[in-house]
Order: sequence, then structure tokens, then C-alpha cells
Amino acid sequence: MAASNPITDSELEEVFRDDPEFGLNLLYTDFREPIARYIKSRLWGLPSGIRAEEIKEVFQETMLVLVPFVRDPAFDWREPMRIVYDIAKKKAVDALRRRRYRPKQDVDGAIERIAKDLARTKIGLEWRLQTPAEWKEFCGALHEAIGVALTEKQAIVARCYVDNFEDFGEREIYAPLARLVGEITGQDENAVTIKKLWHEAKKRLVKELTRKGFKFLETEE
Repeated sequence: MAASNPITDSELEEVFRDDPEFGLNLLYTDFREPIARYIKSRLWGLPSGIRAEEIKEVFQETMLVLVPFVRDPAFDWREPMRIVYDIAKKKAVDALRRRRYRPKQDVDGAIERIAKDLARTKIGLEWRLQTPAEWKEFCGALHEAIGVALTEKQAIVARCYVDNFEDFGEREIYAPLARLVGEITGQDENAVTIKKLWHEAKKRLVKELTRKGFKFLETEE
């Protein structure tokens, strides 16, 4: 799909400096599609799928947050799309929380195996002592971390990996993962690139989840 924004980011920045109200209108008309795609990437993995009205709701909430910035003459409008995406990411996380995200059923211990992949270690005593309630808490924290700690592309890769892990073979992971990611991005994704993105995402996720108290991810290899 062709980009809907006919002006560059630097031109948009200049518009916001000269006339923030007009800049906001441009975001709504000319940049609506890329913002919606970004929001969709952050909502990927909802149990009943992503509905168009949910993307629209997050988009509208993002625009509403921008209104007081537009009215503040002292606001720094450098890199306006970075500002917009940062707000959209936070609003997408709010939407996930409102939906009380529940991952698909844990088939054959998939969540435990995902945790093991994150930790890259053998299962230790603390791991084995995790209760079903604790695994549920871990899973919710994992999906929230995907929404806040990763880049847009890393988040797509991570959600496709987590939501479809039980469908992957023991050795055949990254080719089917690349196909799943491609269904979201609309591009022909390379398995090697997707593997690299997942490994980069894992490092960020382990850091975020450890910060939230899931210390078993720190176990030694």
C-alpha cells in the first residue's frame, strides 16, 4: 500500500513550528494510515483479533492527547512523528489493559517454554516452583512488556512468536515466524532478519521482566 503522507517528516516539523493547529490537521488527514499501522502493530495479539474500531479509538485518543500540546506555544515540536508514536504506544497499552489481555490457551506448556527461551538456561528450582497463578501473571507481564519495551517491528515479531509458539516445530521456527510477521507488515520477511529481531527483542524483554520481579530469568546458563 502506498504511503498516504505526501510531505516529509522534516516538512511536517516545519509545519508544526509555524502553525501547530494545521500540523494536527495534517496528522489526521495525511498521516492517518501510518499512525493506524503503528497502532495495529501495538495491538497485535488481542484474543479476539484487532477490530477496526479499536484502532480508531486509540487513534482518536492519541489525537486528543496532542491537543494541549498544540495549544502550548512553548512545546518543542522537533521530530513530531516520534512524539505521535510515543503517545500512540502508551494509548495502545491502555487499550490492552482495558481489554484485560488474556493470551491464547497455553498448549503443552508453551508459556513455560517461551520463558525458558527468554532465560536461555536450564529449568531451576525457582522455575519449577512457579504456580499456575504465577505463570498467568508472568504471561500478562510478558505481553505488557512487548507493548512498552520493544520497537514497532520487534513488537510484531515478539507477538507472533508468543501467540504461535506451540505451532512451531522444535527446529523450524524462524521461517514460519517470518511468514506470520509478513502477514502483518505486508512485506516478504527474511527468516534470518526475523531471528535477529527476536534475539534483540528477548534482551529487552528479559531486562523489563526482571525489573518487574521475575528473577528466575536471571538464572545462570
